[in-house]
Amino acid sequence: MSSRSALPSGNDRSTGDHHVSLGASRSDKATSQSSRSLGARSRISIASCSDEQPHVGNYRLLKTIGKGNFAKVKLARHILTGKEVAIKIIDKTQLNPTSLQKHA
Repeated sequence: MSSRSALPSGNDRSTGDHHVSLGASRSDKATSQSSRSLGARSRISIASCSDEQPHVGNYRLLKTIGKGNFAKVKLARHILTGKEVAIKIIDKTQLNPTSLQKHA
């Protein structure tokens, strides 16, 4: 059993070396856009135990659906509602100023 506390609402969360961005399923784009405007950020941990699947807050991480140089996109399911979302996990240790520049 876990002793983790509930997370505040918001789509972007930051940990020490990772930044996690939650994306709603296609049917919830309007809700997702309004909640993005909140801009709430909090510190969370990406935890996993040998007897349970890894999770972020109330979301259980399922499979990797995308991968880049410094980020992964994982399919996740809300533990209570069963709603599926995409979560982007950015490895801050892989970021450098040139990787953050906008290309015209």
